[in-house]
Amino acid sequence: MVLAPAARADGSFTSSDALLNTVWADSVRTAQDMLVPGPVHQDSAGRDCTIDVPVAILDGTVRDRCPYIGDESVINRTLDASTPRWDVQRSMLAWFGAHQHDDGSIPSSPLYGASTTLFDYNAYWLQALYDYVLYSGDIGLARQVWPNVVRLVDKFYVAHTRADGLLVNDLGPWDYAYIRRNGDVVAYFNAQYVLALNDTVRLATWLADTQHATTWGIRARATSAAFAAAFWDGSAFTDTSVDRVTHPQDGNVFAVLSGVATKAQATSALANLWAHDRRSYGNTIVDRDTWDNPTWGWQSNERVYPFISYYEVRARFDAGQDLPSLEQIRRTWGYMAMNGPGTMWETIGPYGGVPTDTHPSWDAGWSSGGAPLLTEYVLGVAPTSPGFKTFTVTPHTGDLGAAAGDVPTPFGTIHVSWTVVRGKLTLEVSVPPGTTWANKPKAGTVKPRAK
Repeated sequence: MVLAPAARADGSFTSSDALLNTVWADSVRTAQDMLVPGPVHQDSAGRDCTIDVPVAILDGTVRDRCPYIGDESVINRTLDASTPRWDVQRSMLAWFGAHQHDDGSIPSSPLYGASTTLFDYNAYWLQALYDYVLYSGDIGLARQVWPNVVRLVDKFYVAHTRADGLLVNDLGPWDYAYIRRNGDVVAYFNAQYVLALNDTVRLATWLADTQHATTWGIRARATSAAFAAAFWDGSAFTDTSVDRVTHPQDGNVFAVLSGVATKAQATSALANLWAHDRRSYGNTIVDRDTWDNPTWGWQSNERVYPFISYYEVRARFDAGQDLPSLEQIRRTWGYMAMNGPGTMWETIGPYGGVPTDTHPSWDAGWSSGGAPLLTEYVLGVAPTSPGFKTFTVTPHTGDLGAAAGDVPTPFGTIHVSWTVVRGKLTLEVSVPPGTTWANKPKAGTVKPRAK
């Protein structure tokens, strides 16, 4: 399949909550700020960050001003919801694949000649590739980089898998936040691996590669089967197999998203995060300060990372927790919208303070996830096959009275509007030609919208 054409119209979102409308707009502005003309040669610190593409997606306007594939996994979704740049996403994803390391790993960024590897950013490349194909319909890119996918899954990950199917991290504190964890069998890395494997199985199915789809599905189930015994403590998942007192946001959230948590475990894990991590400015990344040290910093249990919070809200919506999901969006992205410059911060510091870095970043792409959350869950539109050939509309109304917006697709714009009056949902959807609304209600429950 050839590259999907650019969408014919931009996305939009409005609702009965003015703060959520601001969150969507500020998130989109943040993602758009990450697009810069290429080539890029240096980051903000003057370090080598060479990437020769027509347009690059940076991680931030202040720091590091260098593309990172983990950051892009969220930035791409924000652009998809608002102003798709599938040509840019395509060239960026292809660049990362083309610079794959000999051990099968994907570079986290072009930094220092693309020599760096963050353990979790390998999986984010797989997730970003899957999302790109799902939203753009460009199966051709998946076919182009498929040898890189196979090498990553069958070489790098196999080399880091022990006999029971769990991953072992031998890279040290090399993840999205350079966290000094106690132990090398990490809940977050393993749950994220299962999520990425499941995405890659779907890619393999679209490419009719049944052999890899079968093999990788078996691996995902093996890791899932060993997960609870290694990390579950009766109320939540612990950070590592030896650290039985620390309960991280990342490991618990990805356990829910990947399906390695049972329904009961998911409910308990999300309740544990709510009880211990909830602050007026968001949910913190961990429930205690065991990650603190002089090199990394202090008050880890008071820091908010909107990058991981994006995945927590996804997990809550998926679990049917609509009211807590909206409340968390308001506390996290709403806090930045009310206290910031109109863009989303890299992190929210302890007690709602400035971003935690020597040079605070007030405009960071990985924190732009408020927009895709509102489009996919509150407006309710999600593709179910490549390029929105089929899609669903499932509004998560929560305490809202109304929402409306446009979702760009390769076929044209999907327009959705809904209202809730005395508990009754009225939904109107405009469907572009060539697409199928997969969960369309029975006739009479939806008002047709004039084209």
